[in-house]
Amino acid sequence: MTTCCANEIQRDEVSCYDSFEKLFNYVKKHDYKGIDLYDGLNSRLFRGSFLYRSRLFRLALIQFCKLSPINFRNLLLVPKGFNSKAGALFLLGNLNAFKITGEEKYKGEAQRLYERLKETVIERNEGVGWGYNCDWQARAFFVPEGTPNIVASVYVGRALVEYYETFGCKEALDFAGKIAEFILNEMIMIENEDYLCFRYIPDELAQVHNANLLAASFLSSMKKYSNKAYSKLLDDKIVKSVNFSIADIDESGSWAYGTQLFHRWVDNFHTAFNIESLLNIRENSDMAELEPVITKITNYYFNNLFTEEGMPKYYNNRPYPIDIHVIAQVLIVLNKIRKSNIAYSETRLQAIEERVVECVKLFQDEEGYFYFQKCEHYWNKIPYIRWGQAWMFYALTCVA
Repeated sequence: MTTCCANEIQRDEVSCYDSFEKLFNYVKKHDYKGIDLYDGLNSRLFRGSFLYRSRLFRLALIQFCKLSPINFRNLLLVPKGFNSKAGALFLLGNLNAFKITGEEKYKGEAQRLYERLKETVIERNEGVGWGYNCDWQARAFFVPEGTPNIVASVYVGRALVEYYETFGCKEALDFAGKIAEFILNEMIMIENEDYLCFRYIPDELAQVHNANLLAASFLSSMKKYSNKAYSKLLDDKIVKSVNFSIADIDESGSWAYGTQLFHRWVDNFHTAFNIESLLNIRENSDMAELEPVITKITNYYFNNLFTEEGMPKYYNNRPYPIDIHVIAQVLIVLNKIRKSNIAYSETRLQAIEERVVECVKLFQDEEGYFYFQKCEHYWNKIPYIRWGQAWMFYALTCVA
């Protein structure tokens, strides 16, 4: 883990290893706990008040905590906590670091995180899932703490599979299988002969492409551990899920976040999630027919979700804010694209890599954590544990 990009460039003397070690020391010191972008509803000032019963108040409180460049969580009595999705990303990062370096400290941290994730499992009637450590009010739905969601469950599932493959822990693979049960038995929203869409959370109707494809991608990774009949069932669900989401790709290659009217924006990291998921599905399910689709989306991604100089934009129609989660996912997906046989512009990819390398240095504090966002006229330097630290922890180990 000595370079910052997959083609072994090391611009501006930025070393992934040095950056990762600083972040490793920071998150270990804080026991992998911290504040979350959407944890405003954990406020002890308001949790039991009559205001909390108002959907508009809940939405306003979350947005206030999310958008303010000043961290008011201490005043609002919002405690630091352990987020299961962050835990999964930290586990994946430690597993990668152990495989790259062989250092026992990463093995020990991976084992400790595995035990902590087991403590946060959410049992369902069929299978298990994972969720967030706070209530969460979105525009489309309210999610009480303790509710599993498909994104957190999938990332925990990925980490469990990697844990099994690294240490041979059968229990981890059994948990991953139970996540697949949960997805198949509780998270299918719509299905017909041609299409299927997986839910984001149980019983809700929002159709979100990255959640749908993350589920399909995870199921594709479980095929090699399945018997022939179950693998065939998984293939059927995966193909239908892919059909549903790629039908919403615009002629230009742009891909909206979801199907509802207020979900029709196009942003950088969700597009990157979708590219990554399709690459995984193509590899795990031998779907070569996805190659032209992935190429089309990747071309749009490179040409419309970065500035001419290669700086990552948040949305396709405006450059700011420059966001740490976007930076992390760019590192991950560029590495994935480089390892694939998808056609892309080497010149364009290198320009993007140069800007992202600059961002890694610019966004990391001397204490080791990463800032949240650089807006057009100001910085938001709040160190969010999941959005910033966990994603960068994982991303920096993906580009070795």
